[in-house]
Amino acid sequence: MSPVPSISISESNGLSFLNVNNEFASAKISLFGGHVLSFVPALDGKDRLWVSPHAYLNGERPIRGGIPICWPWFANDHGKEAGELPSHGFLRTQVWQLTESSEDESGTTLALTPSFTRAEGFEHDCNVVLRVHVGARLRVALETENTGVAPFSFNTALHTYFHVDHIKHTELVGITGEYKDKLDDWAVKPTPVPYTIDAETDRIHLSAVKQATISVDSTEFTDVISEGNDSLVVWNPWQGAASISDMDPFGYKHMLCVESSVTKGLKLEPGEKFELAQIIVPK
Repeated sequence: MSPVPSISISESNGLSFLNVNNEFASAKISLFGGHVLSFVPALDGKDRLWVSPHAYLNGERPIRGGIPICWPWFANDHGKEAGELPSHGFLRTQVWQLTESSEDESGTTLALTPSFTRAEGFEHDCNVVLRVHVGARLRVALETENTGVAPFSFNTALHTYFHVDHIKHTELVGITGEYKDKLDDWAVKPTPVPYTIDAETDRIHLSAVKQATISVDSTEFTDVISEGNDSLVVWNPWQGAASISDMDPFGYKHMLCVESSVTKGLKLEPGEKFELAQIIVPK
């Protein structure tokens, strides 16, 4: 299909990209992975997303940064040994298609669909649609519809890498309750106050946090609104970034993952639809 005028298409290293430009913001989306890479609001011209300078932008590996799509499982929670199936599922490593686009007084809207939704580890009939609205805020929504005759359960996440000027000057506001600490054998701990990052962090917050704010130097920078989530994941590899091949050793200083997530297993009956959404609001 031909996209609306505010969307242009570019190609690089065998990958195709959708470039959105309107009066409110610009955004870049890779069709490999259905992967939003950039969101720059006209408000201040600062990208709210971070992409590793060493990210593979050639289709060889999932893209490090932006908004990776985790589906139909999160991390290695697929019921088999780690490494037997791809981490975070199989949507982020396939080519998506642009199926709809429109524009109105609030911005530009796109719909993308993956090439397939059945693979080893998930043999169910369903449709998946990613809807992206680029306006004064960015809304990314992943819809799953059970088109089969039997229920199924799945997990999903929008694994967003947010840009921050410096992680040591960054604070998360609005997250409450307890979290499971992956780095301490999944021990359940209270959310710290103030919520700052000063070491490797890998946490699943167990409450369905609907709004969190990323503040830099005590100034609100980005609101992160979640819809449909049952948990919120916070991740920063700290100096462990040096062992990640597609990440700069000091890249951890300029990123923070805040992920709208379903990690407790969601059951979808035949004919039912479910939407997980994240809304990024520049401040």
